[in-house]
Amino acid sequence: MVTENPELNVRPAAVSRESLRPLSDVELTDSTVWGLVDAAPDGIVLADEAGQIRLVNRKMEELFGYDRGDLLGRSVDDLLPDRLRQVHRAHRTRYRVEPRTRAMGAGLRLFGRRQDGTEFPVEISLSPLDTDAGLRVVAVVRDITDRVREEAESRRVRETLDTTRDAVLIFDADTWRFTYVNQGAIDQLGYTHDELLDMTMLHIAPEFNEAELRALLEPFNQGEISVSMFTTTHRRRDGTDVPVEIMMQPAWTEDGRPRAFVQVVRDVSERLEAQERLWRAEQDLRLFEDRERIARDLHDIVIQRLFAAGMAVQAVLSRTDDPTHSQRLASVVDELDQSVREIRTAIFGLQADLQTVGGLRAEILKLTSDQRPLLGFDPRVHFEGIIESIPDAIGNQLLAILREALSNVARHANASTVHVTVNVGRVVVLRVVDNGVGVSDADGTTQPDAEGGNGIRNALQRAESLGGWCTIKRGEHGGTVFEWSVPLE
Repeated sequence: MVTENPELNVRPAAVSRESLRPLSDVELTDSTVWGLVDAAPDGIVLADEAGQIRLVNRKMEELFGYDRGDLLGRSVDDLLPDRLRQVHRAHRTRYRVEPRTRAMGAGLRLFGRRQDGTEFPVEISLSPLDTDAGLRVVAVVRDITDRVREEAESRRVRETLDTTRDAVLIFDADTWRFTYVNQGAIDQLGYTHDELLDMTMLHIAPEFNEAELRALLEPFNQGEISVSMFTTTHRRRDGTDVPVEIMMQPAWTEDGRPRAFVQVVRDVSERLEAQERLWRAEQDLRLFEDRERIARDLHDIVIQRLFAAGMAVQAVLSRTDDPTHSQRLASVVDELDQSVREIRTAIFGLQADLQTVGGLRAEILKLTSDQRPLLGFDPRVHFEGIIESIPDAIGNQLLAILREALSNVARHANASTVHVTVNVGRVVVLRVVDNGVGVSDADGTTQPDAEGGNGIRNALQRAESLGGWCTIKRGEHGGTVFEWSVPLE
C-alpha cells in the first residue's frame, strides 16, 4: 500500500536520494522512508499547492483525533480553528509564490483544531519540496500544550513576585551574576532589568568585597547551612544607600551543590525610622515621668513639709514676747511662704512642659487644669503605663468621662483634693478619687445604672460600648472613688 503512494515518488529540489547515501549505511527503500516518517515524534503533513493533505503520519492521527483515511484529501484548513482559516488561506497563497523554510517556533501564535472541536497550541515548521507532481509543502506539527502551561505558570509566578514590594534576586553560584530580578528589585535599586542582569551582588552591596562574599557563600557550598539572614546596605543607582534585610538560600543541583542563590531583600528604612521614633518617644516618656514624679514629690512632700515648718514657726511666734525674736520668726514665715510660691511656680512649669508635647497626656493635663476655677484647687494627676498607646476611640471617650467626673466633684462632693490616675496596661483605667462627702448608699458601692443622674449613666454606656465597665463607691476614709475601665484592644 505504501509503495503505491505517488507522493513517495519525490525529487527534492536541493537534496536527492543519491546524495543522502553517504550520510547513512541504511538502504533507503520506500518502506524505510515511510517507517522513519511514521515513527517521528512530531506530526508530519505533506500538502499540495492547493492545501490538500496528501500524506500524514501516525502522530498526526493522535494529535488531531482523525483516522488517516479521513485526513487524506482534506484541506489543511480543516485542522485550524474557524477563526483562523480565512487568514491561513492568504498565508498559503503568499507561500506558494515565495516558498521558503520556516523553522519551528518562529514566534507565531498558532492553534490546531481536533476532530472533536477542541483547540490546542502548536508550533509548525514549513519546508518546500519540489516533486514530480509539483510543489509540495512539508509541515511538522508539535503539540506545545505542556510548554504553554508551564510558561503560563512561570508567568503567574513572575507576576506574583512582581507584586511584592520586597526585592527578589537570583544569582548564579559560579559567576555571581543575577539571572532573575523582580519588579521590586528594579524599584528598590533604581536600575533597569537589563542593567541588573549584567551585575552581581558586589555591584550593589558596598559593604561586601569578593573575599567577604566568598566567606558568606562557603557554608552553603559545604552543606553546613541552608538559609542565612543578615542585614547590610544596598547602594541605589542614584548613589543613595538603603538599609536592607536579606534572606538568602540556595537552589541545589542533583549532586547537592548550589547552582544558584535566591535573595529576598527587604528595605528596612521605615522600620529603622519607626524604631528611632519609638526610642525617642521612650526617652521623652522617661523625661515626662521624671518631671511628673518631681512635680508630685514637690507638691506632696516638700510643700507639705514647708507648710508644717511654717505652722510650727507661727506657733512659736505666737508665744514669744521678744520683739527681735518675733521679727526674725515672722521673716522665716515669709521666706517659707515665698518658697512655697516658688515651688508651685516650678510645678506649674513642669506640668506646662508636659502639655506642650501634645497628645492625650497633654489633653488630660489641660482638662484638669481648666477645672481649677470650678474646684477651687488643682487636681493631682498621675500617669501609669504608655499613655500614647491609647487609641483615639478610647482617648476621646476618656476625656469626656474625666470632664464629667470632675464636674460632679465640683458640684456635689464639697472636696478639697482630687487625685486623677490614668493607668494603661491591657486595660485602660481612669480613677478619680476625692475626699468629699462620698456616695450616699448604705454599702458604699453604687452601680452607675442604679444612680440618678445622666452623667453616671452616660459613663456606663460609654464603657459598655467599648467592652468595659464603670463603678462608683465610697472610699475607705470617706470621699468617692470613681473608676472607668475598658480593654485597650
